[in-house]
Amino acid sequence: MANSNQMIIINKNTNQLAYYNQGKLEKTFKVATGRQSSYTPEGKFKIVNKIKNRPYYKQNIPGGHPSNPLGDRWLGINARGTHGTTYAIHGNNNPKSIGTYASAGCIRMYNDEIRWLFDRVAVNTPVIITNSKQSLNQIALANGYAFESKVNKLSVSQSSPQPTNTSVSVSASVSSGSNTLYKFMVHDGKKWATIRDFSSTNKVNWQPKSAGNYKLKVQVKNKNSKKKYEDEKILNYTVYQPAKANSLAVNKVSPQPSNTSINLTAQSNNNTNNQFKFSYFDGKKWIDIQKYSSKSKATWKPTKAGTYQVRVQVKHKNSNKKFDSERMINYTVFNEAKINTLSFNHATPQPINTDVTITAQSNDNSNNRFKFLVFDGNKWVTIQDFSTKRTVSWKPAKAGTYQIKVQAKHRNSKKAFDHERVMTYNVFHEATLSDISLNPVSPQPTNADITVTAQSNDNSNNHFRFLIFDGQKWEALQDFSSKRSTSWKPLNAGDYQIKVQVKHKHSKKNFDHEQIINYTVYNPAKIVAFNMDRESPQFINNEIHFTVNSHDPSNHLYRFSIFDGSNWDVVQDYSPNNNYRWVPTSEGTYTVKSEVKHKNSSISFDDSKEVVFTIE
Repeated sequence: MANSNQMIIINKNTNQLAYYNQGKLEKTFKVATGRQSSYTPEGKFKIVNKIKNRPYYKQNIPGGHPSNPLGDRWLGINARGTHGTTYAIHGNNNPKSIGTYASAGCIRMYNDEIRWLFDRVAVNTPVIITNSKQSLNQIALANGYAFESKVNKLSVSQSSPQPTNTSVSVSASVSSGSNTLYKFMVHDGKKWATIRDFSSTNKVNWQPKSAGNYKLKVQVKNKNSKKKYEDEKILNYTVYQPAKANSLAVNKVSPQPSNTSINLTAQSNNNTNNQFKFSYFDGKKWIDIQKYSSKSKATWKPTKAGTYQVRVQVKHKNSNKKFDSERMINYTVFNEAKINTLSFNHATPQPINTDVTITAQSNDNSNNRFKFLVFDGNKWVTIQDFSTKRTVSWKPAKAGTYQIKVQAKHRNSKKAFDHERVMTYNVFHEATLSDISLNPVSPQPTNADITVTAQSNDNSNNHFRFLIFDGQKWEALQDFSSKRSTSWKPLNAGDYQIKVQVKHKHSKKNFDHEQIINYTVYNPAKIVAFNMDRESPQFINNEIHFTVNSHDPSNHLYRFSIFDGSNWDVVQDYSPNNNYRWVPTSEGTYTVKSEVKHKNSSISFDDSKEVVFTIE
């Protein structure tokens, strides 16, 4: 029995096929229809059979064959009094025809798309074929297809969240269905309440008086539906109480030196649900100390002298405003030492034993003192303690990632330091190769998959490049990367050179080190001719002479075997001898096989040929 929720519509006007299922348009496809309008019948039909891999009898092409013009799926329809063997929706072997008028009457689809449809459509499903300017849904409705009302979208005029007493227009739209009725409801966290019962109007106004997390719901149905509703959609909506800033306090009274950590604390009408943003004004612009967060405390560390305004702005966590309320205080800061730059005469990275000069610049070089330190990964070591000197020399003897730190303080400062700056400096060993391995080892036949692997003094930090020389030119198999292995598949026989270059990832050289190894590639053996001095059939005890010719006999080996109907028997194992003389002693049908391989080949055979002989 047909699936009452399925329907197929084919519109010859647009060459589209529409598949309807479960009350909705599930998918559309481009199709090809008749070369002339009359070729493809119009009317209301049904799927009467489903055939996989139907042969093309007219040209005797097997089902599923790539040249079969019917593709590999057939959905037969009972058009013009036929029984599903004349007209059908089917695949094809000419995908360029899809979307055109090209068939003798059938409906063509892409092979992958007819497979998708074939797996889903049921026998007896209605098929409407028409030539119409109407939409697909209009055609479906005109042919009695039952669309259920489906909610497409539930939307609000004011996006959530909003403060209390905001007037919100709630509206709904449907993606399918007709004569739709709408019911709007709201849930306040305890119960559902109807804002407006079912009506044809798709909008309603709602004005929440209290803060909270609400759910807005619309239910839809056809006005003639017996169901409570056919579809629904729920939207979460948050309503909040706007925030108010009550106070802003500091733990250290103004004035303070620059780089002093100052704790700021704010209070609001509802610290639990409000967000706090702290910022200061430096005379030109407002700068964030702490972006909006639930923290009502922040630490400010001013680095420049000046008279500042310090501000807290508060807003409810759900507020879409820049702020609901704010408070400001004035604060004065004076200068401490500040490091502006830390520079090196040789930019990082560098090899070991490089003489590196480190130079610091500060906001007031004449009154500041400088201390230089190096961290080698285990401990900090002082290169120069606090002094008026802004420059120091350093010569790293070991490879590694170092941190260079300079600390500065004003000559009158009581702190350990006023300011510091840290930079990373990399020191490395130049790369060297320790080994190059090949799998499989030389020699190998053409088209063999060969893996080249390099070993170096520091695989994790070195980069590798692989090149091949075919006797005329070098060609890159893999440019510099962290990969130590690459694949090579030689297409031609010959003597090759394989070169590996290596350099440390920080090296500025073309390469630090290289090695070259040789590799031989040969052509697999190929039988040119397999000859015998007598033709089948022959008599018992008549000698038959078999000869094999190959393209490079001086480098090839030959083997002969005979199959007596039950077992293979090697009558001459691999040797340079390319002929064999056979004297049959029993009647029967025999298979004589010749196998050939290159003398360097490691496989059973490179090529083989067989001949059948009857002995009477």
